[in-house]
Amino acid sequence: MDDFEYKGYWYLPDCEDHQVAGILTFKANDSAILELIGDIDAHDEPLMAIFEQKSHTVIWGVNSDAKRITLLNCHLIGKHLNLSCHFPIMRYSVQFVITGKYVRSYDELAFNSCHVKIPALTQWCFPAAIQQTQLFKDDKTTIKRLSLIIDTEQIEHPIVSVDVEGTTIELHRTVTYCGDLRCPKIEQSTSLVIKKPQKDHLGSFLHDIHVYEQFLSFAALSDASASDIWLQDDDLYQELNNGRKIYTKIQLHYGRKDRSKWNDKNVNFLFEYNAIKENYPNIIKKWYLESDDIAPIRTHLIESIKQKNSFSSLDFLIVFQAIEGFAIRFLYGDKGPKVLLTSLIRDFNGITKLKCDEIDIAAAIDSRNYYSHFMNKSKKPKTLDGAELYYMTRKLRNLLICCMLTFIGFSHEDINKLLSKSTYNFSA
Repeated sequence: MDDFEYKGYWYLPDCEDHQVAGILTFKANDSAILELIGDIDAHDEPLMAIFEQKSHTVIWGVNSDAKRITLLNCHLIGKHLNLSCHFPIMRYSVQFVITGKYVRSYDELAFNSCHVKIPALTQWCFPAAIQQTQLFKDDKTTIKRLSLIIDTEQIEHPIVSVDVEGTTIELHRTVTYCGDLRCPKIEQSTSLVIKKPQKDHLGSFLHDIHVYEQFLSFAALSDASASDIWLQDDDLYQELNNGRKIYTKIQLHYGRKDRSKWNDKNVNFLFEYNAIKENYPNIIKKWYLESDDIAPIRTHLIESIKQKNSFSSLDFLIVFQAIEGFAIRFLYGDKGPKVLLTSLIRDFNGITKLKCDEIDIAAAIDSRNYYSHFMNKSKKPKTLDGAELYYMTRKLRNLLICCMLTFIGFSHEDINKLLSKSTYNFSA
């Protein structure tokens, strides 16, 4: 999502006759702010706009490019009125910006599908839509001809399609061409496409996108967030003479302060698409269908793998709590942390890269109790801190990663095979 500024007229859905000029400023990693030159509520007295604290579920607008714009969850954050002036200046924070369609609410059943660009996805599942061929001269070393071939038939069909209780989760190849023959530029990428059996609301699509982002973040062991989201309403299109339909491009923008910039040069995948290709449909179904049960544990894991400038005891507790929750919910039931950790280490001992025998259970439990309950340190003599606590956190996080792999269907034998090919360094 790129930053932008829209200048236009804005109004409430049922008050189209009363339009107010204003500027919408969107900053991708921060927020969207709408500044209006006038009172959108059309009070008879300008002072009322100052005294009344009123937010709006939805504001509609049209910008200078004639784009239809929907602003959802607009909260009044500032207002100014000079008594010598007959109009106020009103400022609203906006949660969601939709360009290309008017929507009356966050819950309106308005969209049939969405197309999502996630920078990490292209590297994780390489599209291979462009094929390169080389023709050499007789000396076998000098290239005579270099050809790039775009396989349009592959582009028309998804790489993989998974049905999850009616919702279709697909991966698609995309090729974009810009420039001219003097300076051509061709890019290929993999995008996520989510299709619903009938129209659904924005929240449903955002939930499905978030669940996939977390799956990809787990595979990359790095934050993998969507950069662009396009929505589609199957009723909004132009039909060409040959019957082909060109659907209206509806783009969604919303500020995400927690979104990290993807850096493919510093990523070592736990596993890539080709490594799980045969089992991918079952894995995705498991990931989505049991999303609510695994959600807090998955969130803790994703939080623990984010790049940070510092380490604290909270990072250790996040990992330990996730391990504890996983063991209670999916394996052993509600037992004490020492019993749970001992059982996990015993049962996962066969996974070579974990080096379970190097995990000091007593030190992990003492540290967990000390940092959770602020007990007297003399009563928890094996409590770790500094570098020792950091390395314990890494060992437990590796154990949590393997717990998640078993959750999505991998046997211990499968995990050993997977990790033997993985570029992720368990010892780092």
